[in-house]
Amino acid sequence: KSGLVMFNKFTTAGLSFPVQGSAGFNGTSDFIQTDNPFSNTNHTIAAWVYANDTAASKEIFNAMDAVDDGIRFFSKPDEGIRYSVNSSDVNSSATYQNEWVYAVGTYDGTTQKIYINGSVDVSATTSQTLNNTTNAKIGARNYSTTVSNFNGNLANVAIWNRALSSDEINSVMWKPVQALSATESNGLQAWYSLDD
Repeated sequence: KSGLVMFNKFTTAGLSFPVQGSAGFNGTSDFIQTDNPFSNTNHTIAAWVYANDTAASKEIFNAMDAVDDGIRFFSKPDEGIRYSVNSSDVNSSATYQNEWVYAVGTYDGTTQKIYINGSVDVSATTSQTLNNTTNAKIGARNYSTTVSNFNGNLANVAIWNRALSSDEINSVMWKPVQALSATESNGLQAWYSLDD
């Protein structure tokens, strides 16, 4: 739950979520280097995301050793959300530029899903095993050259070693880490509030 943090606090005026604040990422040099590769085959990646409309890829969470080897969760150039588990990619059905969205990717060993604002948006059946060893980054690509830096705001970036249920996602999205129940905290590997 620690790492090198390089960002400035920023609360977007007029927006109500996440209510506790967020971190602004400048799209060029801001990112968080974690001290863990987060290499769990079964997992959940969740974040409040505000992606600026920039026509560039913006990494939310990247835990890969190379292309198609690990987990990638990012905002595409059109600000749609893509979630990759190794070579298996799923894409959100809509784009989310200049607006807050709660984006979640889950994989339970057979089904890969993207949730948007608490509802399943897309899913795919796939058989993947993760064994990546490169420590993850929030806000940039973690392997090779640091590129695709996030441009916008992130809050409550969280990683579990299990696939959360729809009910859990709907509950967790409205809470700070301190308010999670014991069941919701089960398997929680890291939580980056990004509010201070």
